[in-house]
Amino acid sequence: MSNIQEQINMLIDVQAVEMEILQAGRHIHVLSGETAALDQAVVEREALVAAEKKALEGMKKSYRELESESKINAGMIAKSNQKLRAVKTNKEYQSILKEIDEIRKRNSAVEDRMLEYLETLESAEQTVAEKVTELQDFIEYCRKKQETIAADEQRERQAVEALNAKKTRISVKADPKIIGILEDVKRKVRGMAVVPVQQAICMGCHLNIPAQLFNELQRLDEIRLCPHCHRIIYWKEKDNE
Repeated sequence: MSNIQEQINMLIDVQAVEMEILQAGRHIHVLSGETAALDQAVVEREALVAAEKKALEGMKKSYRELESESKINAGMIAKSNQKLRAVKTNKEYQSILKEIDEIRKRNSAVEDRMLEYLETLESAEQTVAEKVTELQDFIEYCRKKQETIAADEQRERQAVEALNAKKTRISVKADPKIIGILEDVKRKVRGMAVVPVQQAICMGCHLNIPAQLFNELQRLDEIRLCPHCHRIIYWKEKDNE
């Protein structure tokens, strides 16, 4: 095997390792996204439950205000009844009776609203209790799910470390100048920087390379680039079969 062929093989190996690192990096990104999505889902559910709790507290406050108003009305009726025992004229008596009747009517409306609130409060309290339980279950589910994701992410990061070490081991054996060419090509092209030529066609851009270049490529005497896409190209022996 010629020295150039050995160098090309090293470049191919480096590229293969880099592709594995890239795929692992993408997987890590997906896992991180899943973790963030679970966090966001918890925040959203917590906000919904908090809103329902706030609405429930608002109803309880309104009920307490009605309850306070009812007590005030009851106190006013009691005072008016005391005044009845002290009146001396029929006109005053009738006036106080009318006042008591108006207070009772107002209080009856208040009590009706209190009953409506009691029915709503009972249903709302049950709903909130169920939502709180569901939220706790969901938080626990997310916690366990994130633990699994974290373990997967840790394995991927360890794999990346191992791949980087493997890449370093390969790279140190390669000619620094050729590694430099590889890095330069990688900055200029997307995807694979080292591609084979099959039947005089560059597998990077899928265009025919000149016949002379194809013949030169088979000499394996130096690194050559595709004249179209500028990737590093190499010839496989099966093309000669």
